[in-house]
Amino acid sequence: MKRFKHTKKQQFAVLGMGRFGFEITKALYNYGYEVLAVDMDDEKIHEVSNFSTHAIVADVSEESTLRSLAIDSFDTVVISIGTNIQASIMTALTCKELGCGNVIAKAHNEKHGKLLSKIGVDNVIYPEAAIATKVATQLINPNIQNHMEIVSGYSIAEINIADKWTDKNLSELALRNRYSVNVLIIIRANDEIITNPAGDTVLMADDILVVGGSNEDIEALSFAVNASK
Repeated sequence: MKRFKHTKKQQFAVLGMGRFGFEITKALYNYGYEVLAVDMDDEKIHEVSNFSTHAIVADVSEESTLRSLAIDSFDTVVISIGTNIQASIMTALTCKELGCGNVIAKAHNEKHGKLLSKIGVDNVIYPEAAIATKVATQLINPNIQNHMEIVSGYSIAEINIADKWTDKNLSELALRNRYSVNVLIIIRANDEIITNPAGDTVLMADDILVVGGSNEDIEALSFAVNASK
């Protein structure tokens, strides 16, 4: 098997090309990172070949496969194996035993997740739960377009501005003092991006604010926007 050539750029290995694994591989590759995609299915590897640095057909549940890939030299290993929970656990265990520093694994249920955590997986992900939470957040707070929890209780979110905020600057609005959120980025209707906006930055109609703060504070800001309409 051809070995993956390692460079100084941050590198990821995604093991399992189901929908979750495919989308992670594609996103990382589009962000400019080097990504190794591995799956036993020829068709899945063919599909992902245009969205990865290397795409290899192999059985990652075999220790010899992981050794030949020098899996321990990747910055992050993402285990996204389908419904074969035994293969998922064995692959995660082998990765940790081989010295992988950061292993992320998809769990199908709570019991699977607990087993992954017990064998040392650094981050267990429940994709369906994450999507459900995101959809529920958007249903409850229609002004929040995108929401991503960074750590428990704290998030980054995109929020539509209130109409009455148009032509006012951030200092006047005092969002940090009033709602305890930080405005990180302003996205303009013409796709202009303003990072770390200063206090004298004037908001324009249809601006979107990318804010960071506690979930409760972001929700309060969203309700304030809705109440002002």
